[in-house]
Amino acid sequence: KFDRFNDARNNYNQTEPTIAGNAGLVAALIALSNGDNGVGVGIDKNTIFSSVPPMYPMTPPPPPPWNP
Repeated sequence: KFDRFNDARNNYNQTEPTIAGNAGLVAALIALSNGDNGVGVGIDKNTIFSSVPPMYPMTPPPPPPWNP
């Protein structure tokens, strides 16, 4: 009631769920499930997000040693 959400039904960009917005949540919930997705193949909980790039810049390598 007090979250200030503008429930404009004609503004589908604000109210409609999207694949991009829900994919991470769905993948996480599947990973936490019993491991059987209907065909007997479980999801590896250690590598499910391994192909997602980091959201922060990678640390650059150290500079080469200085030679005067």
